[in-house]
Amino acid sequence: MSDSPLSAALARLDRAVARIERIDPIERPAPVAPGLAHAYAELDERHGLLRLRIQETIERLDALIEQEAAEG
Repeated sequence: MSDSPLSAALARLDRAVARIERIDPIERPAPVAPGLAHAYAELDERHGLLRLRIQETIERLDALIEQEAAEG
């Protein structure tokens, strides 16, 4: 890919995801309230869905870039 704004944005996303993946889940504080464990479970599920949507978006962007390259 060339040095386009899209390339720069994808590089920033890659770096952000890498930083998030390096976070040790053990560093999370221990739940202190009964509802906190449920809140963490919901947050974890939402995080998984967000990661899936981001991956799907990146795949669509890749397809568009490939399509543009094939047409151009």
